[in-house]
Amino acid sequence: MFAPWDLGPTVAITAWTLTAFSTLVVGVRFGCRLWVVGRLKLYDYIMMLAVLCAWGLCVANHYQLETGTGQQMRSTEGSEGYPELTPEMMKWLEGYLATGARAWFAYRISYVVCLGLIKISILVFYLSFATSRVFKNLVIITLVVVSLFTVVTGFFNGFECPQDPGLTLSHRIFDPVLSQGCYKRHILYYAQAGFNIFSDIVILVLPMPSLLKLRMPTLKRCCLIAVFSLGLIVPIASALRIWALVIWGESQSDPKGQYNGAYMLFWSQVEINTAIVCASAPSLQPIFRCVFGRLVSYRMRSAYYYYGDGEGGATMAQRDAQPSRTADTCVESLGEPPSAYKVQKRASIEMDQVIREADDEEQLKDRIRHFASRSSLGSASTRQNDWPLVESNQQNTPQQPKEVWSYG
Repeated sequence: MFAPWDLGPTVAITAWTLTAFSTLVVGVRFGCRLWVVGRLKLYDYIMMLAVLCAWGLCVANHYQLETGTGQQMRSTEGSEGYPELTPEMMKWLEGYLATGARAWFAYRISYVVCLGLIKISILVFYLSFATSRVFKNLVIITLVVVSLFTVVTGFFNGFECPQDPGLTLSHRIFDPVLSQGCYKRHILYYAQAGFNIFSDIVILVLPMPSLLKLRMPTLKRCCLIAVFSLGLIVPIASALRIWALVIWGESQSDPKGQYNGAYMLFWSQVEINTAIVCASAPSLQPIFRCVFGRLVSYRMRSAYYYYGDGEGGATMAQRDAQPSRTADTCVESLGEPPSAYKVQKRASIEMDQVIREADDEEQLKDRIRHFASRSSLGSASTRQNDWPLVESNQQNTPQQPKEVWSYG
């Protein structure tokens, strides 16, 4: 199936699999958005259009592969030349090549529009939480530049033959003599790839200063920065696509150009679907927070029950009996400001210290009462031992009522 002379199955499986996976990720993203916010935002609809363009790119790749892209030309050594073609065969061949020309035209337009929509969706998402004027202005400038570049490159790809625009959709585009008046494709592709890498890096770096200034616990801030840093994979995929462009450009006038064109299709699919998944990662935070929050709380409760004993265990059991707020915290904000967090922590420490001092004071009072009771018991026993002597001295005195009554 994955024969060296045919890269078609490799490209087809990669394209359909990655596009299906990115569509699934976007579907989960929409579910999270409806669960948390209750409705989709503008950047969600833009990403939906990007996914539709990705499926259109898969269809274009299918027809490109069907018309010979990714297949090596069979050797004609030892033959005296090509056989003479009949008019029916010529008509079929012209239609076959015209289908390939239209497929390449659809590929170029879909690739440019899809990448542009992904970047526009990310930048519109940045505007939704932009509070700094500088950050907001930078996002707007980047958004305008990316939009203009997408329109301009789409125009150049659609009208690559200004002298005869219809040449792009016909079989004549593959004739080196007839297509001399068209733009050089490899130069246009290099310019697009260079701008894509540069814009990917700019979009990746833009929110980092704002994320570093967020007033939240350090762990949450680091996790949030890590989620946004997943976009670093996209420039790497774009750089690998440039490698495929170099191979294709060097062999464009060679019979291997048809075969090497499959590498460009392969890395285009990797680049686009990776960008869709990375752009959807920040919207999947509620799921990650909910899953990992439940896991951490479960481990903490299990450890406390294992080591806890006495009143502490009873207190924790009473807490577990109360309704859990894990599901509620999954949709709350990322955290409280550090100042409020420190105040609450300091207040709890002071309260624990007061309770501890009160317990020590109560223990001290109990010890004093204990010593007082022992001393009182000792004095009482001493008085009981001295009591017979007092009675013996008082036997001869008729002071007691019983004795007076007996004598009387």
